[in-house]
Amino acid sequence: MEQKRIYREFKQYSFEFKNIVCKEHIEHGFSLAELTRKYDLSSHSLIHYWLRKYGYITPGSIGINETNLYVGIENNEPIPEIPMHTPDEHNNENKSEIARLKNELKDAMIQLEGYKRMVEIAEEQLKIPIRKKYNTK
Repeated sequence: MEQKRIYREFKQYSFEFKNIVCKEHIEHGFSLAELTRKYDLSSHSLIHYWLRKYGYITPGSIGINETNLYVGIENNEPIPEIPMHTPDEHNNENKSEIARLKNELKDAMIQLEGYKRMVEIAEEQLKIPIRKKYNTK
């Protein structure tokens, strides 16, 4: 009786082949599933591994989608730095924002008092209960 192999033989791919697959994904927009079927690869995670290993994507890039970032040897541009606020600028911005929000809150409270007064006048003059009575069925 012939014995079945329960393990998969590992294929070895050349550096050139790996680069071709990675470039097809990055430059031509082929999906990982398409490339996996086209080249009979074991899984799409293998292509992810090659992309990270050979510098086509940088793992853990903040705010950047890994599949769209190309940082190969031919196109090695630094990621632009995020401008940082000095503590004084940040503090002044916070103070002005707090002052603006306080004014908005004050206006909203005045408007609420106006609505409450209008309901009271309407209930008195029209003799119609407008407010909800609690404890009613």
